[in-house]
Amino acid sequence: MKRYLAVTVLLALLALTAGGCEGLTTLMEAYDNTNPEDVNFRLLISDEVNAIGDFEELNVTITKIGVHQSGDSGSWLEFELDPVEIVDLTDLEGSKATEIWTGQLEEGTYIKVFIYASEIIGVPNEDGYTIKLPSGRLQISYPFEIIEDEVTEFVYDVTVVKAGQSGQYIIQPQIAESGPDQEYEEVD
Repeated sequence: MKRYLAVTVLLALLALTAGGCEGLTTLMEAYDNTNPEDVNFRLLISDEVNAIGDFEELNVTITKIGVHQSGDSGSWLEFELDPVEIVDLTDLEGSKATEIWTGQLEEGTYIKVFIYASEIIGVPNEDGYTIKLPSGRLQISYPFEIIEDEVTEFVYDVTVVKAGQSGQYIIQPQIAESGPDQEYEEVD
């Protein structure tokens, strides 16, 4: 009975996933960004202070980024990072940010930005605890424009928060500190 229930739930999730992917464009290779003249979008990641002080290191393996266009097309674009980016969030406190993707997007308005992570490894300052990234991705709904002959620099700010007394931490986006008009200090 448990096996039947598990298979039924799995099939239902697959059906929902397939239905929600209509209009998705996946690019298996990130845009060749070796020519800086072709770049019109830079995605940077930063960390709001909050509970990051509980970690000596907090390494997030970023595998893919995604953007969602507005308008009739409403296209989803995803870019695989090859190689993946491993970012230590403890190096990015406050206004410090590091680039995780650069490339070219079609001109127009975009309404969402996603960051996909495959692994999170924290080196705690105290006893061990669990770090969660719900659904393996971060999502911000924040409109921005890609304009001809301009480079849009979007700072995606995340924060680590302690979930009560559970010993768990959650990584989540900080919309108030994110967007194309954020001041930042770029670090490698």
